[in-house]
Amino acid sequence: MREYFVNTDFDSSLCVAKENGDVSEKRNAGGEASPANSPAETPDNAYLREMPWHFMFAAHSDESVLVHLPLPPDFRAYLQAKGMSLPHTVLHPAFTPEAEFVPFGWNAQAVKLAARYARPPEVPDLAAVKTANARAFALDLERAWFPGTCRGRVIENMSALIDFLSTRSESEGWVAKGDHGYAGTANRRLTGGPLSEEDVPRIEPLFAAHGSVVLEPWDDRLLDMAMLFRVTAQGTAEEFGGHGLRNSRDGAFLGVEVAPDRMPPASWSDELRDHAARLAIALSRLGYIGPVGVDAYVHRTPAGPGLRPLVDINARLSMAMPAHGLAHRLPKRFIRWSWHKPRKLRMPASYAELETLLGSMAFDAKKREGILAVSPLFREDGTDAKPKRVGFALIAADATGLESLQSAFDLGLGRTP
Repeated sequence: MREYFVNTDFDSSLCVAKENGDVSEKRNAGGEASPANSPAETPDNAYLREMPWHFMFAAHSDESVLVHLPLPPDFRAYLQAKGMSLPHTVLHPAFTPEAEFVPFGWNAQAVKLAARYARPPEVPDLAAVKTANARAFALDLERAWFPGTCRGRVIENMSALIDFLSTRSESEGWVAKGDHGYAGTANRRLTGGPLSEEDVPRIEPLFAAHGSVVLEPWDDRLLDMAMLFRVTAQGTAEEFGGHGLRNSRDGAFLGVEVAPDRMPPASWSDELRDHAARLAIALSRLGYIGPVGVDAYVHRTPAGPGLRPLVDINARLSMAMPAHGLAHRLPKRFIRWSWHKPRKLRMPASYAELETLLGSMAFDAKKREGILAVSPLFREDGTDAKPKRVGFALIAADATGLESLQSAFDLGLGRTP
């Protein structure tokens, strides 16, 4: 039996903000260090504590998930009425000694927690974890594997960024990223020429948290997707799979689309599988073993659609795992899983009202189709506060059905600007 620890602030733990040579840090909801001046700003304790709720479908019903907040019982009751099973929950710092400990990502905190278990898991080298998750590492591989096509670069400070952009045409598009994660939420779209007054305060925190910024050309993307696999101790890629990605226009992660085969889009799946095998060798040589998710995209080029297979390397579990877990529960179904801020939806007052708003498009356990809430819509901790994020899954027999459900979702929950 596996027991999951959802330290989704894992990316923050890879960053170190330095001021005058000293490390400045603060503690987040998981009790681990988070960088000061992070582009995520002060860690939102409520949001981090709620994240395990969004991970429930990743685990099987005979497994467990460590939580910082009890799972609201009305949510479990709602899913049970829909014929859905969830794993057990264990309130941190309690744990299940005989279980197999599985963290979202490996860092010092996860190593410490793993030591409590009767059968401590094999832990990758933490220096390798940090290197593997760095965007600079992905750029190095791109330069080596695709000579002449990698146009990204590491920028060491603000002056260097200003100098570089001043030599570029204002018609060019660029995107600035921190060296580590945040699911694209801190990305900043830029053009060539002078930085605007709005750009500077958005870029400075990236340098403060990461020490450098990765600058990449903004391609005309035709398709966003991801591949998943596990690096073995022998350097092979096992458990290959993937999905489509739903990103904002700035590249921030919004959700996923999982096909019945739980593979990347068919026309690119074989090529991505080859890249996974090659990348597994490179990661193994670093000293990394364990799960990997890699973002990729297809973009417009003068020669036609071109694949960029190593956009971001995430040496950890994927937040798409719950969608894949739902797909495992619902074979032969197409799933569109998305995350939302409640203030951007017309939120119901109860799960019963949700059913009314969705009408015939609400999930039907017999048909195994419809719209399903996949995270709690309400908190039950004695406050009126809503969760910081809510998740919904659209489940259909085919891709056309997904679009019909999307229209019903937009109409029923009335997205607001």
